[in-house]
Amino acid sequence: MTTTKSPRDALVTGMGFCLPGRTAPTATPEQFWTAVAHGESFLAQDDGTYFGSVPLDPQSVVDRLPEIPPRFVAKYSDIHLYGLLALLEACEDAALDWRTGALREAAVLAGRNATADAIVDTYLPVLLADTRHISPREARSVLFRNVLNAVMSDVETTQAGLVGATGPSYTLSCGCASSAVLIGNAARMIAAGETDIAVVTGADYWRESRLRQYAELEARSVMGTEPQTATLVDEPMRPYDERAAGLNYGNGAATLILESREHARRRGARSHGRILAQTTTRNAQPNLALDTDGAGAVRAARACMAGLASPDEIDYVNGAATGDRAFNLMEGNIMPAIFGERTANLPVTVQEAVFGHSGAPLGVIGVAATLQMMGHGHIAPTANCEKPADVCGFDPVPGTAGRPARVDLALSLNYTIGSVASAILVGGSDD
Repeated sequence: MTTTKSPRDALVTGMGFCLPGRTAPTATPEQFWTAVAHGESFLAQDDGTYFGSVPLDPQSVVDRLPEIPPRFVAKYSDIHLYGLLALLEACEDAALDWRTGALREAAVLAGRNATADAIVDTYLPVLLADTRHISPREARSVLFRNVLNAVMSDVETTQAGLVGATGPSYTLSCGCASSAVLIGNAARMIAAGETDIAVVTGADYWRESRLRQYAELEARSVMGTEPQTATLVDEPMRPYDERAAGLNYGNGAATLILESREHARRRGARSHGRILAQTTTRNAQPNLALDTDGAGAVRAARACMAGLASPDEIDYVNGAATGDRAFNLMEGNIMPAIFGERTANLPVTVQEAVFGHSGAPLGVIGVAATLQMMGHGHIAPTANCEKPADVCGFDPVPGTAGRPARVDLALSLNYTIGSVASAILVGGSDD
C-alpha cells in the first residue's frame, strides 16, 4: 500500500445503528458486532414471515430527545426516528456532544432508496383528506408529514436540524449504493478542506404488510422467465448459498461519523479506521437489468485501488449479494476478474441476512462491519450461508463461527439493479 498519513485523511470515529434486533433495535457498535460476528439473523417473525422489523416506541424517542417538542416527534415517520436514533448512537460512540455544538459545522449527508412505502404512507392522507371538515391542527400535521416524507423525502433535514448544523447538507438517492456513495463524498469534502467532520446516514423503510402483495406481483411479472431478483416472505434469504432464492427486506438506519485526522487528534478521538478511496461507476445497461457480468463493479474496484493498493494486498471483501442466484453469479464473475487466482481463498462475506436488505443503509453497514472485523481480527461469516454455491468461486465463510484473521486492507462493494456500482477502499486504524 502506497498511502501516507495526512492531516486531511478521513477517519471513521463513530458508528451507530437503528437496525433489526432480537427484542430491541440493534443500536450500539457492540450489539452490531455481536450479531455480525456470529452470523445471527433477526429476520424470522412470529407469524412465519421473514422481515427485518425495527419496533419503535415514540415515547422513548421523546425521552431521549427532550429538545424536540413531542408534537413534532408525533409528526415524524419511522424513517426519521431511525435516522435520529442512529445519529445519537454514532455521536456517543465518537464521544461527540452535539448538545454543546460539536456538530455545528458538520456536513450532514443522508442516503435514501426512495422507497415507495415511506412516501405513500404520508401522501395518501393528503389525497384522502376531507378539506371541508379537517381541523386546522390536523391539516398542519398532514402537511408537515407530507413535506418531510413525500416531497423532501429525506432524513438529513431532521438530523441537521437537531444538531444545528451549518455545513453542507443534502440527501442522495442512488438505490442500494446511496450511503456508500455518500461515504466517498464525505471523504472528498474532508480531503478538500470543505469540512472537518461529516455525518453519513443511510435510512430506509418498507411496510411489512405490503411485501407479500409486492412479492406476488413480482412473481407474476416474471412468470415464464428466469427472475433476476425475488422478494421472499415465507423463507429466509441465503446469500452465496446453493439454495439462494431471493431476498428478505429490512428496515432501519446506520450512521458513520467521519473526521479529518487533524480534527480527531485535536479532540483526542480514537479511530475505527480510514476511508482511503471511493469510486462510483455504472455499466452501460440500457435499462434496469442487473449487470450479471459485474463489469461496472470491476471497473469501480480497480479505479478505487489505483495508485493506492494492488489486488494482492486486499485481505477481505465485503460483498453485496442479496441472496438470489443472479447476485451469486454476478459476484462469482466479479471476484476472479479483480483477484485472479487468489479468488479461491479470498474471504468474501455479507451481512444482509442478519438485518435484511435495507437499501440505503447497506453502504454504511458494509463499511462498519469491515472496520469491526479489522478491529477484532476476526472475519465474520455470511449469515444463512451453509452450502456455498459452486458459482461463488471465493470463500463466503459459511456457518456461524467466522475465523480469526488479520485484515489491514479491504474492499467494500455495493451495486444496484440499473448497474450503478460503488467500491470503497478501507484501511484499519493506524493511530
